[in-house]
Amino acid sequence: MLDFMRRKAQSTYIQAAILMIVLVFVFWGVGKSQKGGPDAIATVNGQNISAQQYQRTYKQTIDRYQEQFGGTLPAGLLEALNLKAQVLNQMIQEMVMQQGAKEAGLIVGSEEVRKVIQNMDAFREDGIFKLDRYKKLLASSRMTTADFENSVRNDLLHTKILTHLSRFARISDSELRDRFAFDNDQLKLEYVAFNADGFRSSGPVSDEALNPFFEGRKQAYLTEPQVKLRYITFLNEHALPTIQVSEQEIEQYYKMNPDKFSTPEQRQARHILLRSDAKDTAELKAAKRKKLEAILALAKAGKDFGQLARENSEDASGKNGGDLGFFSKGQMVPPFAEAAFALKEGEISPIVETQFGLHLIKLEKIKPANVTTLAAAKEQIIAALKAQRGKDLTFQLANQAYEGIIQAGSLDKYAANAATPVQATEYFTQASPPPAMAGQPALLKTIFGLKKGELSSLLEIKGGYAIVSLDEVKEPQIPPLAEVRARVEKDFLDDQAQAKAKDAAVALLAQAKKEGSSLAAEAEKAKTHVLETSFFTRSQQAASGLPAPVAAQGLNLSAASPYAKEIAEDGTTFYVLHFKESKPASEEAFASQKEALRKMLTQEKQMQVMGAWLAYLQSRAKITTNMQNKE
Repeated sequence: MLDFMRRKAQSTYIQAAILMIVLVFVFWGVGKSQKGGPDAIATVNGQNISAQQYQRTYKQTIDRYQEQFGGTLPAGLLEALNLKAQVLNQMIQEMVMQQGAKEAGLIVGSEEVRKVIQNMDAFREDGIFKLDRYKKLLASSRMTTADFENSVRNDLLHTKILTHLSRFARISDSELRDRFAFDNDQLKLEYVAFNADGFRSSGPVSDEALNPFFEGRKQAYLTEPQVKLRYITFLNEHALPTIQVSEQEIEQYYKMNPDKFSTPEQRQARHILLRSDAKDTAELKAAKRKKLEAILALAKAGKDFGQLARENSEDASGKNGGDLGFFSKGQMVPPFAEAAFALKEGEISPIVETQFGLHLIKLEKIKPANVTTLAAAKEQIIAALKAQRGKDLTFQLANQAYEGIIQAGSLDKYAANAATPVQATEYFTQASPPPAMAGQPALLKTIFGLKKGELSSLLEIKGGYAIVSLDEVKEPQIPPLAEVRARVEKDFLDDQAQAKAKDAAVALLAQAKKEGSSLAAEAEKAKTHVLETSFFTRSQQAASGLPAPVAAQGLNLSAASPYAKEIAEDGTTFYVLHFKESKPASEEAFASQKEALRKMLTQEKQMQVMGAWLAYLQSRAKITTNMQNKE
């Protein structure tokens, strides 16, 4: 919430451009810079970044990533991002920027920070700033006043810097027109597509052809590793008969978990969607609204809504008559939900606009909210309490057994003394495990990470826990050709088909480029057909009907250069592209989007100028680092 308040107080594109670095700042006071010390992790033009500053910023960065990933970071993420070096580089860049701003006479005073914060609605009551409310809100967000105020100070400084540099970021009308034309001029292509399926032979393949193919790709046919296990299990269900649940516990569980015993009101509705987004011109939006108004008139006149949805809706639900099934209010975007939950059964809404486009909604049925009584939920609660306690008890027993195995020295010795049955498997692969281990990828990954003779830790399995000893391992091997011949032969035929399709496309392109020839003439000789795209633009490449990388390559063609230097490829299909015609973007569209485009390009150029300025400052700065102080 507090980050949102800061962003609302300042320019959003500044936030996107520069990572806010937290420094030390006291309420209504002034910033404190580090001036030396043995724990300096970096020095920028004589000004130190302390190890304490670095560790605090590094921890805050990790906390932000953990929030994004729901509390647990994926294994190896921090190393892959090289986060330690990344944080230090960002801190150095922030300090360089602050020094450059000071050199340019750009300073943010404490009074400026104070005014911005005092004017934030979140900290005001009856229009008056309340210091207690301010401190409580920050504390509830686990943020100190120093952190928040420095973040606001940095926002203000970045705004001043950007304003200072903006004089170098003006956009001329010619630049506007060039960029608009680049994004919106329309192009039509003709093309010939060669798919490998059309060149595939049925086989069989001779040994003379298949043997060298297999020899060159042996590693692709390695067998999967196999393991053989011995293990003991502890199942939750074995503990259930011993567990008793009191009436008081049942009542307490019912009171503590109201969401489990109630369902909100749900509604079944149909809708008709005409898609629209911010890129649509005002004329296009008006045309879509007019079309939907005509559909609404038909629906109100008695035409079947489901049939209208099948004929007109641009949503996937259109093929089912627009039926969305039952949904609760929170499952839909707010404008749609508000409209749907304001209708009576059988009513049709006026036009509703969401980020997806324009909708008509017809309410079919209402399913009232429902609360399950304690009496009706009793058996469910008993089962839930028993299941949790059974799992806890089973874990305790398994943990005790694991300690006993360690003390006994082996799984077999412990099992013999405790009269616990040991189960064994034959060899199996990770892809084809025994039934008891099927559908548990994390468990299998752990098992196949063990070494021969190694004992696992306590492993959670479906319905309980297990302790595993890996007895034998069969490492991957290159099988004889006879064992994998069908697979190798298929790969050989696939490879040959792709090569032939590509050769055909390359040959056609070369012939079509020759003087006096054409794509149509060469396609006829090759006994294939010339296809044609619709008009499409750089911003709407999907309209071409071509795969994205192929359409992107086609956008480079023109009347002056109608053929690409090379064929285009997408998977097993190869394309010969040819420019057919183009249409300039309309003047009306340019006029309607001109100012929005100017704003966007100005922001882009401001970011470029900011980046160039920071690069210049860093290039002349004297920067030293002491990596040993990072830990």
